[in-house]
Amino acid sequence: MVAKSSGKAGDLGEAELKARLTGRPLFLRGLYLDETLHFNMNGDLVSQSPKGSFTLCGMFVDHVRVTKKTVELEGVRFGVHFEGEAAWDQQSTSFDRIQITPKKKHQLIVIDRQLVVIPKKKKEKAEKGAGKPAAPSAAAAGSSDEAETSSEPTSQNEGRGAPESATTTVAAVNGKELPPGATTLPAESTEHLRTALNKIFAPELDGKMVSEMPDYWQYFYQAQESHKWLEPTDQTLAHPGPGVNGPKLLKNVVPASNDFAQHGEVAGVASYKVILDPQGKILAVAVYRPIGFGLDENAVAAIEKSTFAGAVKDGKPVASVIDVAVNFRIYSKRTAATAPETAAAADTNASPVTGKPTLPGIYSTQAQSQPH
Repeated sequence: MVAKSSGKAGDLGEAELKARLTGRPLFLRGLYLDETLHFNMNGDLVSQSPKGSFTLCGMFVDHVRVTKKTVELEGVRFGVHFEGEAAWDQQSTSFDRIQITPKKKHQLIVIDRQLVVIPKKKKEKAEKGAGKPAAPSAAAAGSSDEAETSSEPTSQNEGRGAPESATTTVAAVNGKELPPGATTLPAESTEHLRTALNKIFAPELDGKMVSEMPDYWQYFYQAQESHKWLEPTDQTLAHPGPGVNGPKLLKNVVPASNDFAQHGEVAGVASYKVILDPQGKILAVAVYRPIGFGLDENAVAAIEKSTFAGAVKDGKPVASVIDVAVNFRIYSKRTAATAPETAAAADTNASPVTGKPTLPGIYSTQAQSQPH
């Protein structure tokens, strides 16, 4: 037989899953974009789905359904839209959650449960009026559907964990193996489900999610976590201003919007810090003031395809850092020809960088000594 949820402390029955998941903003760690996703008991995707930005992979769970074989979660997906006018130290937490699942539709996530087989004890019938139990019937002795306990202890009730030797005992008594992936230990099945949920969902943008993001997002989040300005570590980098000619944006590759942003009416200006070598070649890009909804990824891709002229200081080419602003608009068939704009902004108030690098690559952080 298959064990049902016992409702005991530590179990992940329907009530426990509802309390844990419903009404709370979650993120899909795998960055999957499909509205229907199927995971195995280990939390690995067994269906097919394209991937996207983490800013398009939020989810609210509305309904939880637990069956013998699966856990089914229904809800809606949301996109993250950053508020560009927020103070720098609040950039990472100042955002709106905008539903991107179409109306009357839902996000469906199915997670396979590990099958739990609980062995039954063979019951002996007592003869009426006799002090001794009757011998087992031939039908009972020949049955292969119910597992005997033999000399090894087994689970007495549904939902309780059997000893570690239970699997061996059942196989020996029944003369056949358990179904693939099955267990006689309810606690093992519960732990599998707990592990799968932690692998599929993040309750927030935790360190693991950030560590798997592209560098340009890691620079942003690590600076935010440190409550410091995002600045290059190399103090020799020139900033646009007095005595510095350039750098300049020569050829602009326009970043595209996407259907999610258009349907959600997400528009605005985002900005990025770009480090250039003396010849104007891009060395690194960092998100500075994001917009979200998958648009920052488009902006960085476009910046990396653009052409810059390197800075010149005292008549010599020098490595430099420049702020690049990208304007995303809502468009229609009549306004599609009006493309988003990309512009290089002079960075005349940048502070000199001190201290050792604390971020990957050539970016680091600087204390908030002055506004930027």
